[in-house]
This record gives sequence, structure tokens and C-alpha cells, in this order.
Amino acid sequence: MSQSTIVRSSFGTFFARVATSVSVFLAVFYLATTGASVLGVYSLFIAVVEVVGLVTDAGLSAAAKKRISEGVERDEFFTAALLTRLGIFVGVAAVLVGFRGEITAYIGHEFAVPFLLLCSLTYLVQSTLYESLSGEKRVARAGLLGFVSNGGRLVAWIPLLALDYGLFGILVGVWLGQVLAVVVGVGMLSLRLRRPARRHFESLFRFAKYSWMGALQETSWIWTDTLILGVFVAPSFVGVYELSWQITGVLFFVASAISSALFPNISELAARNDYDRVTDLLERSLVYVGIMSIPGFVGGVIFAEPILGMFGDEYRVGATVVIVLLLARAFHSYEVVFGEALNALDRPDLMFRTNLVFLVLLISLNVVGIVVFGWVGAAFATTVAMVVRTALSFYFIRSILSFTVPTREIGFEVLAALFMGACLWVLTPRSTLATPTVVLLVGTGAAIYALTVLVLIERVRIEASGLVSNVRTLL
Repeated sequence: MSQSTIVRSSFGTFFARVATSVSVFLAVFYLATTGASVLGVYSLFIAVVEVVGLVTDAGLSAAAKKRISEGVERDEFFTAALLTRLGIFVGVAAVLVGFRGEITAYIGHEFAVPFLLLCSLTYLVQSTLYESLSGEKRVARAGLLGFVSNGGRLVAWIPLLALDYGLFGILVGVWLGQVLAVVVGVGMLSLRLRRPARRHFESLFRFAKYSWMGALQETSWIWTDTLILGVFVAPSFVGVYELSWQITGVLFFVASAISSALFPNISELAARNDYDRVTDLLERSLVYVGIMSIPGFVGGVIFAEPILGMFGDEYRVGATVVIVLLLARAFHSYEVVFGEALNALDRPDLMFRTNLVFLVLLISLNVVGIVVFGWVGAAFATTVAMVVRTALSFYFIRSILSFTVPTREIGFEVLAALFMGACLWVLTPRSTLATPTVVLLVGTGAAIYALTVLVLIERVRIEASGLVSNVRTLL
């Protein structure tokens, strides 16, 4: 394994994340043009699907990824995880049917519960396939499932909305995209169904009893604010908030790609007690995880309102939300690496503590923030909770692994972002910006930042040169 393993192993995953982020962005953009209220109902539906997926997961997906990554009896662990999740789903489905009136009123669509059952089932299978592919170290292929699902729903929406099926067509498109992702995932997976023994279930449960909190954290981090907003504010504000969140997510896929590739590699090295390489991979990852989120925050301060205005004037009120959430994304870029490293080192107990604190803070601060400050309070609450979570995960990983934070390189990234911001501040006209002007300025800022980083950081310059050489070889 070379020194640049984690960067190179993240290369395919990076492009899978790019494709997924673009497909999500285009899907949200398409719905945003239909109105903030429609986007709000869609967002609440997806949030409930995620919650159901969380309940049926119970940490089993992360446990399956861990056991599969260890390379022993992979088929049995895959089958055990899938069977257990399907069993849990039967009970959850009964609850959904029993509370169908309340759920329908909350989401705001008469067919919410039938589609919720369909989409939750396909999402269960899709997420199990995703984690299993990741455990096989096919992280880039796993990342394609998100692209297929989101791209599939977008393709389905175009004719369905053109035929005036409205929200019904939107929900049909979500399900069709998931079904397509499941078909593709089954085709890529080398694992097969094989009868598991009792010890396979017990092994999964031993890991899952801690990792379920990680799954809860991931879902709560993405959807808690949206779910609570659905109780207190109109769907139009939920739609504005969701669009703001999706815009900030575009700047997170580098950290997401690196952390996804990091887990199976650290897991394998830790199983061989090769902690020197574990430390090297972690330190190198920290150089790159903030390489987009840091300049993204600076750029967001300048362009948040005009970017939102590209989707319609009703979305401009979310500019403050975008800026605050960009800060949360920047901290999350580092937290996700610490968290994946802890899980890969088979310390889900430490992540359990971190996730528990985060969850309590996230829910309580969101309720208080929304009640006191309105819908903008959700963004501040989410950011404060993530700052605390990052600090805790850093503390725990440092307690079991000695590594050096590359503060020099991170400092240069901050410096490059500030230089980019200063240039954009000078170049940006003070009048209302048209969409082509916004795109041109954002592209200019990205070029300024990239060139500055290449000049300042030798490690990035060397890796970039190596990646270019690899691309040329492939061509």
C-alpha cells in the first residue's frame, strides 16, 4: 500500500459522489421550480422514509460492513443482516398502517403511507447493498447506487410531472429510482445469499448495539431539523430550508468520498495491527477532507443569496441558513473522518457516547432554536451540535491513536480560501447578479483557490500531478 493509497482509493469514489451530488442537485432544482411548498412536502416524505430506514437498520448495516470488510464468511454476514432488517420492517410497517391518519396529515399527501411502505422497503434493500459493497472495498461502486437512485427519480419525474401527476408522480418517481438502484446493486454485488448460523447474528448484534447510535446520528444530522420544522412551520419554509441544505451538501462529497474509502482500509490494517499505516492514512485524509468545504464557506458568505435566487425569488430568504449550514458542513468534513476511523478500529462504544451527546443536543437545540428564533434557528442549532460532536470524536480518536493534525496544510487551505474571497469581493458587482454572472464568478473563485492551494501545499501538488499522470495513462 503506497503512501498515497487513501487519495487514490478515493479517486473513483470522488467521482461517484460528484455524480450523486449533481443528480441530487438537479432533482432538487427541478422540484424547486415547481414551488417551495411542493419541495417541502417532498422533503418531509423523504425525511420520514429515512427515519423508517433508521429503525429497520438498528446499526446492522454498519455491523455488516465491518464484518464483511474483515474478509471471513462474507455471504453469511450479508444474509444475516438482510434477513434481520426485513424482519424488523414487518413490525414497523404495522405501526405505519396503524398511524396512517397522523402520518398523512403530517406529510400532507393522501397517498403518503402506501408510498412510505413501498419506498421504505426498497430503501432497506438499497442501503444493505450499499454497505455490503463498501465492506467488499467496492466503495466507488457503492457510491453509484445513490447516483442511480437520484438520477432515476429525476428521469421519471420529467414525464410524470409533464402529464400533471403532481405530488403523486413525485412519489412514484422516488420509488422507481430506488428500484433501479436495487437492480444495479444486485448486479454489482459479488456476495450471495447463504444460510447464516447463530454466531453470525450474534456477531452482528455485538457490533450493532453500539453502531445503531451512529446510524441514528447520521439520519438525525441530515433530517432532524427538517422533521422538527415540519411541526412548527409551513411547507414552503421547509422547502427553502431543504434547498439550502442541498446546496451546502455539494461541498461535502470530497470528505464523504475519503471517509468511505478510509473505513475498509483502516479496518483491514487494524486487523493486522499495522497502526503505523493507520496513522499515516488518517493524517493524509485530514489534509484533503476540508479542501472544498473551507472555500465553500467563504464563497457562501458572498454568493448565498444570488445562488438561491437562481431557483426563484422566494428562496432568497434562506441566505443566512446557507451560510450557517456551510459552517456546519466544514466541521462535519473532519468529524466524519474521525468517526469512520473509530468504527474501523472496532471502537463503536466511543462513537456511541459521541453520538448520544450529539443526538440529545441536536434535538433539544432544534426545538428551542425554532421556537425562539424561528426556522433560521434550526440551522444554528444544527451547527452548534456538530461543533460539539467534532470535538468529542477528535478527543476519542486521540485517546486511542497517536497522530499529528496537519495544521500547516489546513492553515494554507484557509489562507487560500481567504485570498479567493478577497479576489471575489473585488470582482463581484454590487448590483443584483444574473445567473450567468454568478456561475462565472463561482468558477473564477474555484480556479483562484485551486491554483493557490497548488502553489502553497506541496503534498497536494504532488498528489495532483500523480492523478493527472494516471488519467493520461488510462486515456
